[in-house]
Amino acid sequence: MASEARPAQGDIRDRMDRMYRPQTLIYDLTRKYYLLGRDRLIAELGARPGQTVLEVGCGTGRNLIEIGRRYPGLRLHGLDAAAPMLEVAEAKLRSAGLDARLTRGVAEEVDPHGKGDGAGYDHVVVSYVLSMVDDPAAAVRAAVGALGPGGTLHIVDFGDMGGLPAPVPALMRAWLARFGVRHRPEVEAILRELAVAGRGRVAERAAIARGYALLLRFTRA
Repeated sequence: MASEARPAQGDIRDRMDRMYRPQTLIYDLTRKYYLLGRDRLIAELGARPGQTVLEVGCGTGRNLIEIGRRYPGLRLHGLDAAAPMLEVAEAKLRSAGLDARLTRGVAEEVDPHGKGDGAGYDHVVVSYVLSMVDDPAAAVRAAVGALGPGGTLHIVDFGDMGGLPAPVPALMRAWLARFGVRHRPEVEAILRELAVAGRGRVAERAAIARGYALLLRFTRA
């Protein structure tokens, strides 16, 4: 059942409501072909029965449903800034026969105790969210802070597209910019910084489709 996180940065949530309310019925169809790497992230999640998985920016629940079907016996949690998305996610999860705790909130303020048992999450998934948040560095730090010992943060998002032939990178960047979306190199930089500080290690870095997308995994110490 969806719940409400504390109303910090409400302007972000209002903006997400306005952006996504008209898109709820077509969102998954329109994103299917260009949000590359989501299925690879899920296929290699490695979750085990009894573990907890939080998706930051869960949207319509598409990834949570795929995770729940692939890895039975998980405790699923979803966080999203847009109330219309959470309404759709709740209905879709229920239709899929899956139970998940859904909360409205922003990526920069992930609650490390949101599970309700005081322990961190085993897996935190952030899929195509950091390229559009106001402070991706804060969001990454919050996600790592929400992990339990040995937990893993799984990130997939737009890459620098450096391996794509011209003029594709410039055209893609211009198109994404219309929606306030762009490649955020600071995400990987923050993970490297946290690793140097002893918070964990970058377990995987994989460019997808010649740099169109970037998959990152960070395991907490």
